[in-house]
Amino acid sequence: MGENNEMSDADKMRLKRLARLGGTSTPTPTQPESSGSSQAAPETAPAVPVPTHTPASASSRLLSTPQPPAIAASSSSSTPKPSPSPSINAKPSPVPREIKPSPSLTLGKRSSPATPISVEPVGPRVVTSRPTAPLPTVDYDQWETSKVGEVFSVTLEKRDAELSDWRLCWLKDLEDELVQEGQSRPLRTTIDLVDRLLIARLSLDLDAMSNSDDADKLTILAGLPTGETIFEYLTGCWKRLYAVHKELTKFSFSPEEKARWTVSFDRIKALIISYCGMTLEDPTMFPQPQDKPVGPAEFLPLLLAVTSTSVSNGDPFTASASTKPVVQPQPGALSGADLLPFLNDLAIGFPSETMSDVITPTLSLFFQEWYKITPTPDILGSDWRRYLGAVALLVQVKSIAALLPTLPVWVAPDVTAPKLEWQSLLGPLSRLSVYPREFPEIWKTYFSNPTDRKKEDIEANKSNLRYTLGGLHTSLFNIYNAVVRASPESREGVLDFFALTIRLNEKRAGMRVDPRAVSSDGFMTNLQVVLLKLFEPVMDAQFSKIDKVDVAYFKISKRVNIIEETKIKATKEEADAYFGDAMEVDAKSNFISDLFFFTNAFLHLGLIKTIGTRTRAEKNMSEIEKELKRAEATRPTWAGNPAMETQGEATIKKFKADIATLHASLHAYDTQLLDPALVRLNVSFLGFLMTWLVRLVDPRHQHPATPISLPLPTESPLEFRMLPEYLFDNIAEYFDFLARYNPDALDDIDKDIVITFIITFLSPGYVNNPFLKAKLVSILSYGLWPMGYWRKGALFDRLSVHSLSTDHLMPTLIRFFIDVEITGGHTQFWDKFNFRRDIQRIFKSMWTNPLHREAFVKSRHDDFDQFIRFINMLMSDTTFHLEESLTGLAKISAIQNQKANDEAWQALPQAEREDTESQLRQIEGSAPFHTQMGLENVKLIRDLTATTKEPFVTAEIVDRLAASLDENLAVLVGPKMAELKVTNPEKYSFKPKDLLGAIAQIYLNLANESDFIRAVANDGRSYSKELFEKFARTLKHRAIMTDAEVAEVVNFTQKVEDMKATISMEDEREIPDEFLADHDAVVMKDPVILPVSRVVIDRGTIRTVLLSKEVDPFNNVPLKYEDCIPDTELKAKIDAWVAEGRTQQAAEVMDVDHL
Repeated sequence: MGENNEMSDADKMRLKRLARLGGTSTPTPTQPESSGSSQAAPETAPAVPVPTHTPASASSRLLSTPQPPAIAASSSSSTPKPSPSPSINAKPSPVPREIKPSPSLTLGKRSSPATPISVEPVGPRVVTSRPTAPLPTVDYDQWETSKVGEVFSVTLEKRDAELSDWRLCWLKDLEDELVQEGQSRPLRTTIDLVDRLLIARLSLDLDAMSNSDDADKLTILAGLPTGETIFEYLTGCWKRLYAVHKELTKFSFSPEEKARWTVSFDRIKALIISYCGMTLEDPTMFPQPQDKPVGPAEFLPLLLAVTSTSVSNGDPFTASASTKPVVQPQPGALSGADLLPFLNDLAIGFPSETMSDVITPTLSLFFQEWYKITPTPDILGSDWRRYLGAVALLVQVKSIAALLPTLPVWVAPDVTAPKLEWQSLLGPLSRLSVYPREFPEIWKTYFSNPTDRKKEDIEANKSNLRYTLGGLHTSLFNIYNAVVRASPESREGVLDFFALTIRLNEKRAGMRVDPRAVSSDGFMTNLQVVLLKLFEPVMDAQFSKIDKVDVAYFKISKRVNIIEETKIKATKEEADAYFGDAMEVDAKSNFISDLFFFTNAFLHLGLIKTIGTRTRAEKNMSEIEKELKRAEATRPTWAGNPAMETQGEATIKKFKADIATLHASLHAYDTQLLDPALVRLNVSFLGFLMTWLVRLVDPRHQHPATPISLPLPTESPLEFRMLPEYLFDNIAEYFDFLARYNPDALDDIDKDIVITFIITFLSPGYVNNPFLKAKLVSILSYGLWPMGYWRKGALFDRLSVHSLSTDHLMPTLIRFFIDVEITGGHTQFWDKFNFRRDIQRIFKSMWTNPLHREAFVKSRHDDFDQFIRFINMLMSDTTFHLEESLTGLAKISAIQNQKANDEAWQALPQAEREDTESQLRQIEGSAPFHTQMGLENVKLIRDLTATTKEPFVTAEIVDRLAASLDENLAVLVGPKMAELKVTNPEKYSFKPKDLLGAIAQIYLNLANESDFIRAVANDGRSYSKELFEKFARTLKHRAIMTDAEVAEVVNFTQKVEDMKATISMEDEREIPDEFLADHDAVVMKDPVILPVSRVVIDRGTIRTVLLSKEVDPFNNVPLKYEDCIPDTELKAKIDAWVAEGRTQQAAEVMDVDHL
């Protein structure tokens, strides 16, 4: 340790560290504290000496973050001294002599590898405080006067301007005014003169000064910043004011003096902000440079520059990237970090009624500058980021955010649907998307020639675009959310904007919509995303806020008009009676209800319609692909004809180009529609909607806390019936889309919600529209289709164990199978086949589950009549499909054989050949459907007869079943078998071995049922012993069945032959006329009397008739099966007669045996 007049090593280190921090050198301990600082006083205030003080940069860091005790380090020639903390094998260091406190603080430093490692005690580190130098003392009045001049960069004395090298503007005219008013010199820029100082500075006319003969004015002009606008000067004043405000803590002012400065600070700030606002509103108020944009034209670029650092993230392929040169701002201009504090002060300085006048010109220019960008900005470029960043910055100021919906630029008056996204403040940003109709450059850039590119390349491009879309959606949500949360009035303004969008786009609900008459898909989708994100806090896992959604919303609110919408289960008259005069009162609903029903409306008018557009594009591509194949198939006919070759090749080229365009468009659609983030939001929302609807019809109103129980009451709740049907349509369409293209989007909880919803509302009496219910069945059907990871379908596992599924799925599907017989549409005959195809797929998939089979059999016992109707309709469909299939295959075979004889074919007239080709294409188009449906129906009957036989041997079914089986068997193995030989049978889904095997198994399943054997024996049109013998040989030789199974078929044939002999003996007896039905000559088994016509008919016969149409066949009067009157007396006579015949047959047999 040196003497007192020498600096210690620790003090030297402190000085070095402070120097590295950018601070000025502090006095050494041997210097008196009154020594002047090495830093010169600011030139802006020469009259006030600045005492020595610790540099702000150093002291603020040291005071804000406590540092550990420093490990002293010596100079390069000295060895490190040990730390004062205890260390291993370290001797205590000598205690240094007391020195004067340094005005700076010691900054800690980590030990270097050469420094001995110290061991510190466990526990909190004890930091030794060091005394700080006292703050310098100055005269407050002098300090304030100098700082006022510094803030406004003005002075009233020429001498002060000269001392500042004319950086301070000498207000000569104001000086003269003050002298004339009798104020004494020297004139000072006191706080009382701030208004006059600022006005005098703002009023300087630089053009007039440049033409003046006054040398002083020319000197003043030379010292002013070149080209500085009024707004730039004012913002420079604002920045200097805050800089001065920070200096206040560096001086030892009394509390009273600090309070005085607070008043002065607020007064100066209010004055500056006031003139800033007035300049933005009317930039011509004061003289401005002639060659620079002023007012809003200079403020908007500052807002747009907030995101300038992220511009480089724009896509390099875009055509809309900005190439404007960067202009260096004035020293006083606002930087990005200054804008938010400035906007806050601006908002504080102006009340809302005047703030609109300040901000509106800038926002109006926002529109004008956006429309000047060529080409129109898209997400590939960077322009949209700048404009989005500007709005995002504005809404960070709560009062500005609250003000936006009240501004004229928020949305134009009398705006139309297609103009809404162009004539609203956030519309141009809310319409950005990747949809091909609005932004064709995107698919051209990212997805052109998709068939020639790798799948990984396409998926990578999708990921990049989705990342950008995610940023857009997040920014849009933050903007709308800030406005919503700014004030109750601004929240209502945002909701009114959403309601206006829904109202103007009601035409989007139509089947065919002109896109030029409505808002774009991207605009609707993005606003829906905003709504989903706003609603996201409501969608918790426990559905804790589900009862916040007001079921009477449409009755009390006019925001969403559903007067013309189809209701779930109500006629227009019933709906009008329900809503009544309630529509005349527009009550305020809660915010959650608004969001809930707005989101549903946007789904209905937006995303669901976009999915429909994508589906139509895919169908168009499929049709063009078929046309391309046909065109390529005709190439041989062009040979030798140059004109036809040229025309044909041009057609093929066009087809390929159209296919490539549509394929690329589909990728663009899928980029947004299948975006995982968007899918998750939609699935969560629709899960909430489904749960809400199920809870609404739950008699206990406790779902999902207590799961709903089925069956539901016969009468559905009134509020439920009056809801718009599109709530169901949204669910059905979206999940049908996901089931086809993204089955992995659902987790187990989502699947359970979907299954519960579908099974619940397939119940009769709750949904009128059979097409909606069919769409729900379609979701289950596609969920059982093998796809990707899911070998049995994405829904198979949950359907196999879900309690509602195992108990109610099968009976519900049986009921719906019956209900779709009549859909009410003009295409109902074909609709039912499409609907039943999905039902059959579910039956087939779930038949392996014993719980579902048990539920199926149970449904037979619970409602046998319904089950018989189901079997009857299944039989009718099977007969129709097999007939259409086999007839069509025979026609195809005939035409193929005709074309195989090329010489005869070419000899036919051209018109006849073309007509035959047209017939062939038509049959080839329908044959696969009927062939596949026929086979699937036969397999379903095979599985059903293996499980439950009773329904198939009832009088209503057994004769039809036997006749249908025999007839188709005769076609497949009889003399007409050769007519079914077609080229490439797989093309038509024709699998004769599978079909024969299924038919044979049905015979075997019912081989022990005497009624079925009798029905086959009674079939005199198709059955023959020779047919069944050939059938058995075919089964054996084609290895369709095992030898044992073929033996069973032969055994069954013998049973039929025995039955034929029995029937022949019965026919020899004379039948009383009263035992015969009025319409045929068959002995009745269970006669009944029809209540109106009084006709006596067999029970099985009338039941078969009523399965198709519930009317008396003899007079068309409505008739229920249970209204038929049993004729017990006649039945007793018939039973006695039949028993007598059997006795006689037994006696004859005995006589024969005896002989």
